[in-house]
Parts: sequence; structure tokens; C-alpha cells
Amino acid sequence: MEGELKAKRYRIGKKIPGGGMGDVYQARDIKLDRDVAFKVIKPQYLTDPQFRVRFGREARAAAAVSHPGIAQVHDYEDDGNEAFIVYEFIEGVTLQKRLAERRLTTEEILDVGIRVADALAVVHAKGFVHRDLKPANIMLSPRPDGPDRVRILDFGLVKRLPLAADEVRTAPADALISLTGPGFQPGTIDYMAPEQLRAERVDQRSDIHALGLILYEMATGSNPYRGADSASTIANILTREPPPVTERNPVSPPALERVVLKCLRKDPNERYQSANEVLSDLERVRPVVQPQPLPPPSLPVPAPLPRWVACLLFTVIQIGYLAMYAAAFQYLPENAHRLLKVIQDLGVTQFVEGTLVGLCAAATVRIYLLAAAAFDYEDLGRLFHRIFPLVLIMDLVWAMSPLLLFLKAGFILIMGVPALALLPFSQRYLITCAYGRRGGRSSGVRPSRPFDPKSGPGSASRPGSFPLTPPPSWMAR
Repeated sequence: MEGELKAKRYRIGKKIPGGGMGDVYQARDIKLDRDVAFKVIKPQYLTDPQFRVRFGREARAAAAVSHPGIAQVHDYEDDGNEAFIVYEFIEGVTLQKRLAERRLTTEEILDVGIRVADALAVVHAKGFVHRDLKPANIMLSPRPDGPDRVRILDFGLVKRLPLAADEVRTAPADALISLTGPGFQPGTIDYMAPEQLRAERVDQRSDIHALGLILYEMATGSNPYRGADSASTIANILTREPPPVTERNPVSPPALERVVLKCLRKDPNERYQSANEVLSDLERVRPVVQPQPLPPPSLPVPAPLPRWVACLLFTVIQIGYLAMYAAAFQYLPENAHRLLKVIQDLGVTQFVEGTLVGLCAAATVRIYLLAAAAFDYEDLGRLFHRIFPLVLIMDLVWAMSPLLLFLKAGFILIMGVPALALLPFSQRYLITCAYGRRGGRSSGVRPSRPFDPKSGPGSASRPGSFPLTPPPSWMAR
């Protein structure tokens, strides 16, 4: 498709990510001499009347909302053989990509949240519900004179509410029109509200739930409900309360946490009832947030190792230790007569037996750490920092092992002692790069109990445990 001229004015360029039911290309409008985003319906949906209707309604819904935070529609055409929408071309990165690169400051979180809530308020006032609000559908465009410009993309799953905005909350379920057919609730599972998963009535409060999840993810680096698969994610959304934001990010202001947890209430009636309410509360949080200074340019903070490199090196170290233990099992009994005289005076047999027992215990720890790294156990960071004193003692004792063969190899073996003594600290650094100092991949601490925002900390209404559902293995990424 690249290079083709569509509708006698749009020269198709490279394909760009996104689109949902359509493919998106960067194109050139040769009549107005500007770049545009050209979204064309996917071939497999071209003959499906339902998808063509949805595609047209996406164009009309996006065109009906005029707001700086909404991608503008320039053109739409469906001639029976091809259907496409022409959007303004937005340069920048998605919020999803930005979150994968780094943790946002509190000021950045509030800025994005306020701008998204402001845009949502206009969308809802026009009688639409987005239904697929997520970081991948929020674009951040850098500006030289201020914070990033924020825009909401992809109205492919928009739902039309044919009622006034102040009547939506009391409307009967059968009064709502779905653009995707009865009984079908589309969207991205990780960001769905409980009522969406139960195929119940969806209104603007479902978008508010999604906005709460986006705020939570910006503040903590992780989605509180995401599980190992779709089934566990759905179960978490329907049954589990999200952990407090301040548990995973202690520097997050409590006022922001209150806004987030109210957005994430299971019952839509207990959430904010409009995006304007969320906007007002987020604006109240902003004055109490002190600016977070960036590191001075003259003292740049060194970037940590990429996560996959840190995990790989940690795994190699564990394998290396196991190889050394295996070598000791093979050669120590046969070469006991070469040990230092002081050891021979204490009893060679007892020393060899004790050493082999210690190596068995050490090998057990190594195999556990190796398995945890291989399966990307999300609490490995917190676990390793807890057992680091034991690992340090174990590794420092092993660092003295070259001295046992001093009579055979002399002073050259002493060079291996400092190298082995540094290995436990190297492992701690690698684990910190991959999992953070306080917990899992987002550097957050997993809670031991679910949180009930009504009961407060330490309440008797918080028994049980929050199940750990690790995301896909780092090896798969």
C-alpha cells in the first residue's frame, strides 16, 4: 500500500502502530501539503457490514468532538470498495511507551490526568463513551515551551448515549445503543470496568474507571489487576481491591491516592459520576505537590543496565556458582591431601564432609534463585534483598576457597579471592536494575492484604492475601 495515491490526494507512506479495526499509515495530503494519519479498514472486515457501520460511526464520533485533547478528523470516505478515515498526524510517543521508558514525576502524572479528564468531559458531554481508554490510546507530543500535549486516540469502540449528559446515570440499560451489537462488550481487558466484564450497562463511569487505572499505572508503574492471563486479570478486576498507591510509590501524595481509589470503586455509583468531578479533584491536588527537581546537568545519573541484560548476567552468575560447586564435589575428596596443613591437623575427613554439606545447601539456594530469575518471579527483588545477608556470608566463605589449594598453585590463586568476594555485590546491583530495591519489576512492594478504601489501614475488613500473578517472562520480551 505504501506509495499509493488514495482519493486523488493522499499519498500513503509508512505504516504506524495502532488502529484497532483498521491499519494506520502516515500519509501526505498533496492538496493541502500536510502530513495526515490515514486509517483504512482492515481487509478481513471490509465485507462485514457491522464493522463498516462501526468504522463510519468512529469517524462521526471523533468529528463531533472538538477539543485540543482529541485527535481531529479531516476526512472520511466509504465508496463500497474501500473505507478510510483521515486524522491529523500527531508526532510523539504513546503514554504506554513513555511508561515503559521511565517513571513519571507527580507533576507529570497530574498534568496528563488533568488533560485526559478535561478531554473526557467534552466527549461525555457530547453523549459518547470511549470504552477503550488505555495508555496505548493516549499520545504525548513534546512542546518546547511547556509540558507535553496530550491527546486521546482511537474512537473505534465508542458508544453513543442518546441522552443528555446529566441523564446518563439514571438511564435504563435498554436505552443505551451499542455500536458493536447486543451482549458484546469490547475493549482491552486490562482496563475494563467490572460492569463491562459482566456485560452490564456501560456509561461515562466506565471511562472514569479506566482513567483511574491509567493514573494508578502512571503513579506506580504497574496495573494493579494485570495477571498472568486474561482469566486471572478478569478475576482480579471483579473481586480484588487495588493496593494503595503509596505502598508501591511512597512519594505519591495521599490526595492523589484518594482520587485514584475513588475512580476504581467496583460499584459505579460509588465512583466519580463525571469526568468534571475527577478534573476538579486533580486540580486541587496540584497546588500541594512540590516540584520534583531533576538531577543537575553537570551530575547526570548513570542509566542502569537494561532489564534483560541484568537478568541474563544474574542467571549466568548462578550457573557459574553451580559449576564451581560441581567441580568442588568432584575434586575436593580426591585432593584432600593437598589442603593446607592447618586443615589437615584439624581433620581432613571432617572438613571435607562439612564442606560438601555446605555446598549442598548453597547449591539449593542457587537453584532457587536461578529458577526465580528464569520464570521472572515478580517479587525476586524484594526476596533477594531480604536474604542478601545470607547470600553475602555464603559467597564470602566461598571466596576463601582458592586458599584451600594454596600448596598446589601458590600466590596466583589469591587473585581469585577478591573477584569472588565482589560477586554478591554484583548480584545485588543486577537484581536492583531488573526488579528494583523494594519489590517487583515496577520497584513496588506487593501488598500482603487487599485494600479496602472504606476501612483504612489495619482494619479487620482486610483479611486474606492479594494473589501474586506475575506478568509474562522477561525471556519472552
